[in-house]
Amino acid sequence: MAVLLLPTVAEAQADGNESRIAQTISMSLRYSLYMGILCIGIFTLFGPELGIGVFKDSSAGSFMQILAWLCPFLYLATTMGSILNGLGKTTTTFLQNVSALLLRLAFVLAGIPRFGIMAYLWGMLASELLLAFLHLTSLKRLVAFSWDAIEMIVKPAAFLIISVGIYCAVFSFWDGFDGFGLFLSTALHIGVLCFCYGGLLAVFHLAKRS
Repeated sequence: MAVLLLPTVAEAQADGNESRIAQTISMSLRYSLYMGILCIGIFTLFGPELGIGVFKDSSAGSFMQILAWLCPFLYLATTMGSILNGLGKTTTTFLQNVSALLLRLAFVLAGIPRFGIMAYLWGMLASELLLAFLHLTSLKRLVAFSWDAIEMIVKPAAFLIISVGIYCAVFSFWDGFDGFGLFLSTALHIGVLCFCYGGLLAVFHLAKRS
């Protein structure tokens, strides 16, 4: 998405089509948050299984559960940074990226000697949060795009909670994936959760249009 956004936004700016830029920003915000919130659910719920199934290490699962909260901010920072570059604000994105890296470096220098790898993980989360905030603030000054916290955060978060509830209710009575091995079984479980989440989003959007 980030790769495709840059030429799209640059073309819209060349045409003087600010409404198209605003629409692109709003769409990118929406789908970045949709995916980021879903990934929080996936890595928080299935982190231990993925840690053992992929890395053969249970501690990797706990790291995934911490880094899960990074996903929305990482996706936002990536897409918003691409849009800023498309608008010709490359110096702004460079300085903001440097600021985020300096914050991460501060966590490395001050935190790792005392708290170990956990300090680096929290530093990644803090730096991506800062970068997403800086990118969004810069874009808001350039383009008057629409932002609805209820639609973009509250509702997908509620759909994720409902999806997790459906998943837990179904698999507490039946689990037909046990015989497929840990990795494949986990992938199938994740697929069921994604299907529930995507289905709820699709039903909501169809109902809203009608």
